[in-house]
Amino acid sequence: LGRLPASSAPPWQTLLCPPSCTRSLPGPSGQGLQLRLAGPRGAAGEGRLEVLYQGRWGTVCDDGFDFHAATVACRQLGYAAAITWTHSATYGQGEGPIWLDNVQCGGSEASLGDCVHNGWGASDCHHGEDAGVVCSGPRQPPNLPGEGLLVRLRAGAHAGEGRVEVLRNGQWGTVCGKRWDLLAASVVCRQLGYGTAKQALAGAQMGQGLGPIHLSEVRCTGHERSLGECHYQDAEQSGCGHEADAAVRCHVPHMGFQSQVRLAGGRSPKEGVVEVLVPVRGTRKWGAVCGAQWGLNEAMVVCRQLGLGFASHALQETWYWAGSPEAAEVVMSGVRCTGTELAIQQCQRHGPVHCPTGGGRFSAGVACAPDLVMNAQLVQETAYLEDRPLGLLYCAHEERCLSQSADRMQWPYGHRRLLRFSSQIHNVGRADFRPRMGRHAWTWHQCHRHFHSIEVFTHYDLLTLNGSKVAEGHKASFCLEDTNCPEGLQRRFACANFGEQGVSVGCWDTYRHDIDCQWVDITDVPPGSYTFQVVVNPKHEVAESDFSNNVMRCQCKYDGQRKINGIY
Repeated sequence: LGRLPASSAPPWQTLLCPPSCTRSLPGPSGQGLQLRLAGPRGAAGEGRLEVLYQGRWGTVCDDGFDFHAATVACRQLGYAAAITWTHSATYGQGEGPIWLDNVQCGGSEASLGDCVHNGWGASDCHHGEDAGVVCSGPRQPPNLPGEGLLVRLRAGAHAGEGRVEVLRNGQWGTVCGKRWDLLAASVVCRQLGYGTAKQALAGAQMGQGLGPIHLSEVRCTGHERSLGECHYQDAEQSGCGHEADAAVRCHVPHMGFQSQVRLAGGRSPKEGVVEVLVPVRGTRKWGAVCGAQWGLNEAMVVCRQLGLGFASHALQETWYWAGSPEAAEVVMSGVRCTGTELAIQQCQRHGPVHCPTGGGRFSAGVACAPDLVMNAQLVQETAYLEDRPLGLLYCAHEERCLSQSADRMQWPYGHRRLLRFSSQIHNVGRADFRPRMGRHAWTWHQCHRHFHSIEVFTHYDLLTLNGSKVAEGHKASFCLEDTNCPEGLQRRFACANFGEQGVSVGCWDTYRHDIDCQWVDITDVPPGSYTFQVVVNPKHEVAESDFSNNVMRCQCKYDGQRKINGIY
């Protein structure tokens, strides 16, 4: 490991991605897209979600579908809000094409077609995975999409705060903090349905985004209905970087969410068994949450709902915390959150409660973190192909860094074709990123001659355009260190055989393109168009303040020879 030189990548490289390489692939505009609810006749506002495209009705796959997507769909259908969403063809299996898959919405889009997805008709799902929605309120005539910029908040610890992101040309991006003030912040807050702004924050105080910076030097009078009605410059002319990303804190009306959840039995008010207030047999009752499948996304929602910031731990067993005697019954199970909901009651969960562990000491708990961002530009600048002789790959083969077909080769004769690149992970959060395991559980790697402290830190994948994996990086495990820090900050963690490992606030960990296993083995990949994807902290093993900026994706084309290019 070491710091990358200032010079460009090796002369034999071919760029993998275009300069616009970001964490998601834009979808087509949803102007005029029609939706309907189908399936067995039930209550108004619920059913299987279907969309009309090219004159044919089709369904939506539940992969990636969440409460935000349901909110967009319900609003587009003319309802006030979403209550929940359903998966696995709850409202029966549809017919015809599955038009949308891996739908990812921020929640403020005017149409489901404005959300990120695989592309129209690009799906590997079957109709047993059809998504449905349950909407609330009387239905009004659907709203036509407005002309204002769509806005969302990211990485806030509380409702009504976060980094400001806007949707332009089908792609989410940030706002430069130059001249950012309370007037502009208030326009954002009101556009999102909150009150005026309490604070206008610059300097990436809510973390750095990833992707384009859309707006700079925004000037508002404070009376505009949308940020798009204010005066602004394109950020390309301002020289802004993500270290200047703008954020807001809004005045939030009291919605009663905080009184619907509590923590019990902890050593401090910021930890304990999660207890929720939900309707049970016709009355509102306090009860426990089943610990099975409980994770950091769910814990993040609880901490935000209580106004306690970010979660640092999600516990599936709470042996040392005694919950309230009157809340011993498990009243919620199978909870699945995206991590951005305002209340745990908005997350997907079982209908009838099903908790195999029985609750009690297996009830869910939380302790109420860092933020990692991938340097997409560095991946783009350092990517190249190498045909590496097998004689130089014994160590990598031992650590399972090659595709399985390497096992059948006549070693040491032949070679493997590797897509190599550097990766640099910045900690732009407000706490150090530390491995979940203690030193006693670290793994000694003889080839690298140092300890690895985290088993899965980054995934490297090559996907078909419909999301199927054709190649992946098989790096066995990782050590974590402060490879470099900005001037004024001292390196505290190193991949040495003594001391601690981690990534300090403000510092970054670099894995150079020329070290073992920093690659994807594409020897068996046929020519074609693909998506290259890098995911940091993919299993959410360590808590972060924002998981939404952990993914970098770009489209690329491989000619089967010596070239892999970005598609512009």
